[in-house]
Amino acid sequence: MCALICPKGAITMTEDSEGFLYPVIDKDKCVHCNLCEKRCPNNPSESNTNQKTYISYCKDGKAKENSASGGMFYPIAKYVIEKNGIVFGVCYDDNLIAHHEYVTTLKGLKKFQGSKYVRSDLRDSYRKVEEFLKQDKYVLFTGTPCQCQGLRAFLKKEYNKLITCEIICHANPSPKVLELYKKNLEKLRGTKVKQIWFRSKLNGWKNSTPIIKLEDGTSFEDPSYYRAFVSELINRPSCSDCRFCGPKRYSDFSIGDLWGIDKIDATIKDDDTGISLLNVNTPKGFEILDEIKDDLYLKEADTEQVFSYNHHCNVQPHKNREVFFKGISDGTINENNIIKYMNKYVKVPLYKKIINKSKRVVKKIIKK
Repeated sequence: MCALICPKGAITMTEDSEGFLYPVIDKDKCVHCNLCEKRCPNNPSESNTNQKTYISYCKDGKAKENSASGGMFYPIAKYVIEKNGIVFGVCYDDNLIAHHEYVTTLKGLKKFQGSKYVRSDLRDSYRKVEEFLKQDKYVLFTGTPCQCQGLRAFLKKEYNKLITCEIICHANPSPKVLELYKKNLEKLRGTKVKQIWFRSKLNGWKNSTPIIKLEDGTSFEDPSYYRAFVSELINRPSCSDCRFCGPKRYSDFSIGDLWGIDKIDATIKDDDTGISLLNVNTPKGFEILDEIKDDLYLKEADTEQVFSYNHHCNVQPHKNREVFFKGISDGTINENNIIKYMNKYVKVPLYKKIINKSKRVVKKIIKK
């Protein structure tokens, strides 16, 4: 956002040794207008106070099947498409680089569905959103909470036809790590990786083992990248000091997996095909919800209780994060061995496995 709004073009986004982009200021061009600081999306205003949280899922079975959880993105996007609007989301290019793109058809929505688990390249999406809004088009922008906040800061003004939908984000992994991981898989398998499903429902919604499809038609499961992600080994440092991860939300909608449904509401049958956490945060969001509610299963839930079982606070980096990225920086960890190192650094010690298993056994005994 700051690079886009700089009136002198003094800010460029530069990749660091870990694979993350950061703004770099050309001091010779900078006129010290401080616009980048004044409009910084990392300093959000007060969030909405009339939000509601729902247990939800899309009634369209096919849309739900193609989604990572309960398929709540699809009915919101469908609402916009049917108004001849534009939907921005994240997809892969031919080289499996995650980036923001836009579509205008229901068929095009499929490539946005499913979890990508990597920081997407925004490219020129903010400018495109602004262009479509100025043409009086409905626009749905989906992304991480910070990306949605960045868009609002870039636009500076409210647009009645802009709808923002944020994923309930765990963290942003390094695109460089994903690229090295993909190349390591290709070297081990002797053929190119064609697709990665980080949250395939082939083995059920709760099975989080990614499925890798190769160009020779074969598929296999590999958990190493996913485990490194959820263990906080490969994520952006600022994600440990995120301003957007709490129950208070800024976008019109917040969507994600709803874990702990058996504890939140035992009356809801969990058939392992996906249940969504849906937060509606703005008057605009409630207006749209009223129009699409017939396409959804909805049951209001207590916000604090729901978020107590789902991502709602900052998490600290893995203890081995620094040494891991040092290896990335100096080339010790590369496309020939990154899988080995990811598995090495997130491996759970035997004594912890024993303790965790003992705790589970004790809980079962107490329940009986």
